[in-house]
Amino acid sequence: MLHILLFILKIIGIIIAAILGILVLLVCVVLFVPGRYDIEASCDGSFSGIRAAARLTWFLNLVRLNVCYEEKELTWGLRIAWKNRQSGQEDKKKIKKEVETYDEEMGELWEDLEKGVEEAEKHEKVVETSKETEKNKQIAEETGKDKRVEQISEKTGEKSSEDRKEVKGIEKLPESGEFLEEAETGADKDLEEAETGVCEDLEETKAGADKDLEEAETGVGKDLEEAEAGVDKGMAEDEQGGEKRWKRIWRKIADGCQKIIRKITGLYRKITEIPGKIGEIYQRFSDRIKMLSEKKNKIIDFITDEVHKKAFVKVKDEGLYLLKRLKPKKFLAKIHFGFEDPCITGKLLAGFSMAYPFLGKNVDVSPDFERQVLEGNLKIVGRIRVSYFARLLWKLIWCKEVRMTYKHVRNFEL
Repeated sequence: MLHILLFILKIIGIIIAAILGILVLLVCVVLFVPGRYDIEASCDGSFSGIRAAARLTWFLNLVRLNVCYEEKELTWGLRIAWKNRQSGQEDKKKIKKEVETYDEEMGELWEDLEKGVEEAEKHEKVVETSKETEKNKQIAEETGKDKRVEQISEKTGEKSSEDRKEVKGIEKLPESGEFLEEAETGADKDLEEAETGVCEDLEETKAGADKDLEEAETGVGKDLEEAEAGVDKGMAEDEQGGEKRWKRIWRKIADGCQKIIRKITGLYRKITEIPGKIGEIYQRFSDRIKMLSEKKNKIIDFITDEVHKKAFVKVKDEGLYLLKRLKPKKFLAKIHFGFEDPCITGKLLAGFSMAYPFLGKNVDVSPDFERQVLEGNLKIVGRIRVSYFARLLWKLIWCKEVRMTYKHVRNFEL
């Protein structure tokens, strides 16, 4: 029994050791297997002709990333084991979905069209049958009308014979002589009435003319009286208007003097307020200087602290070590550049000169201060390991000064 238990424990220990070994192997692979990068760029003489390609591989091309910029378009591709992703896959999927939806919509439209054609044929048949029934009704109505017309014609014939009999019994008209006598008597009466109307109109016109003359004479007298009274009133109003004008002029002069006095008093007040404002500005400026000096003293005290100094030195040393490790193995560059503004060309050249000691002898940079140009080739090859970054974190975490400085930075307030 004990032998069996020991054998089971042995198997369990082997399994645990195998799992731990696999985990350690995976950790070592992640930390120490380098990721290789290769960057190439070229230009034919203009900014629009820039071409660049970058490639990153890890663990025997198990992970591969390609990025390319050409003809003002950026494309990329990623492969992890057997899975691939590219920059245009999403667009292709969208196109496929759109095509599928379009096919479905077209199928639905064809079905709707077929249904519409069937309904149209049914409707045409119904219309034809309705037309036939209407024609039959019209024919039946026409036959009925013909019969009615015959009946009506028979009835009208009977009535016409009766009317002719009544017309025979009408009396004869009077003779033409009687009509002439009546017309002469009517004309004499009209002449007499016209003469009397003319006399009455003459009398009415004479009376109206006399009345108009009398009214004109009275109106002229009234107008003369009103004109005399208006002249007297105008003279009186002119005298009063002159007095009012003088009063208005004096009022305007008084108002102008008051405005001038007000402006002078306002200027005097502003002048008296200037020293107070200058004192306020000086006080604010002095308070701001005191505040800035206090902040400066806090920052200086924070930087000059011995613990913080050691932490900054530690971070600087580890950062330089990381940059040395990340330095590419190959860095080849030959660049001929220039801008329309020579000032920009000079500033960029100054930046290259600062980095030139770190780049090496394989870099050739030639500026052009006369024209805008960009020509040349660039190639960078190197390796990146995760162990570099892990080492940096390990060194910084286990440094007491760095931990204390991190806490002080989080709690630091100006």
